[in-house]
Amino acid sequence: MAHSPDASAVVQQAPLAGARQGFAVSARLRMALAFMGHLAPIPAAGLLYEVLRGLFHYRGTVHLGELPALGAKLFSVATAEGPRAISDVISRHTSPWLDALCGATYFFFLSEVVLVTAVLFFRARPKALELSLGFLVANLIGWAIWFVYPAAPPWYVDQYGTGLPLLDVVSSPAGLARVDAWLGVPIATTFYAQSANVFGAVPSLHVAYATLAAWVAAPLGGWVRWATISFAISMAFSAVYLRHHYVLDVVAGGALALLVGLVVRAVQRPGSETSTERA
Repeated sequence: MAHSPDASAVVQQAPLAGARQGFAVSARLRMALAFMGHLAPIPAAGLLYEVLRGLFHYRGTVHLGELPALGAKLFSVATAEGPRAISDVISRHTSPWLDALCGATYFFFLSEVVLVTAVLFFRARPKALELSLGFLVANLIGWAIWFVYPAAPPWYVDQYGTGLPLLDVVSSPAGLARVDAWLGVPIATTFYAQSANVFGAVPSLHVAYATLAAWVAAPLGGWVRWATISFAISMAFSAVYLRHHYVLDVVAGGALALLVGLVVRAVQRPGSETSTERA
């Protein structure tokens, strides 16, 4: 019986199709693993924070009045009542729309880092690792400062003054309590009640995260650059407006981010940078 050429073609194409399908699955798996690897330093920071949770009570002497006094001296404005610290002036002029804006910014501080890392992974992959590793390093340095120079945030001084530090105080959502009241759900209150360290005002790590994301993403240009810069500005304002930080804490957080960003970029392997596509 004559052999059919068509049958031979089908037999030869079947293994090729299977190989191509297997290659596609393997490529997707490698992509997924690479993506998780580039994100890994972010959850690693969260795990380290939990490890440190029981160690924060070994911190140094708590500083209560130094930051507000220095902030009032360096960052004050003239008001009808006389010179006032900028942080006090900003936090006193509240409005529902500012509560909503600042609340959203503070609620999504971690989501923004993860989202920007994901965008960088697909647009300029070495920069994704630059951001996630920078996030981890910024946390390690920030936590070390919390141990060496523990300082009370504005809301603590508002409620308890600058006398002897109350070491068993539960962390407060401060201005975010207004957002909880508006939503009718104690989201911020519940979150901050789990905080491991009340006396971690300086540096502001929220500001450090947002500033670092803006710094790393800046070379991409376009909407990525302006979106991250806008978020960083909103975070800096929100930290002061919500009474979580003084202006000095915000400056320290921004400086920490830029320092970490410069160091991480400098130690990257030469030639690892890829050309970035304009957004």
